[in-house]
Amino acid sequence: MRLKVDGREVEAQEGALLLEVAQVPTLCHHPLSETKGLCRLCLVEVEGRLLPACATRAQEGMEVRTDTPGLRALRKTLLEWLALTTDLSQAPGLRALLERHGGEPGRWGEVPGRQGREALRDNPFFLRDYAKCVNCRRCVDACGDGLMGVWALTLEGRGLLAHPTTPLDRPLPETPCVFCGNCIQVCPTGALRPLALEVG
Repeated sequence: MRLKVDGREVEAQEGALLLEVAQVPTLCHHPLSETKGLCRLCLVEVEGRLLPACATRAQEGMEVRTDTPGLRALRKTLLEWLALTTDLSQAPGLRALLERHGGEPGRWGEVPGRQGREALRDNPFFLRDYAKCVNCRRCVDACGDGLMGVWALTLEGRGLLAHPTTPLDRPLPETPCVFCGNCIQVCPTGALRPLALEVG
């Protein structure tokens, strides 16, 4: 199957996602997770419509644009707001994306964010540091429908106050968690990380 990406003809396997065909950034998508279309970083333009590349299948003859001025401005803004509201100190990939897009978070002034949240050490295996969480929901999905099916993590709150937590905000050992570490594997920002990596 052949389609065009930014005017260049490319070949794609039947059923391939546009994310696999076009080089666009993504945050929420992970091959071990069912999470799709949340972060909007991978939006592309197809026949005048904006579509998430992580949830759109390539089709014969499709014409895809990935790098229009509008898409660049959108990605820049999304990345700036992530930098404003979240501690990205352990997310070098996101910081590099912000720099590549010429991000200037300061142009928005001060906004309330998650940076002040204290890390939770309620188990001997890993840290839950939601000040670094960008709400990609990968961990919630990996714990639930995506991989494990134990649902020890859930999402609570709305908007900037939304964050992963445990059901009824219980300590992790009091949930169905089996400490498999899949949530750590899919976390892109270090919001969930092994306690063994912590000093002190």
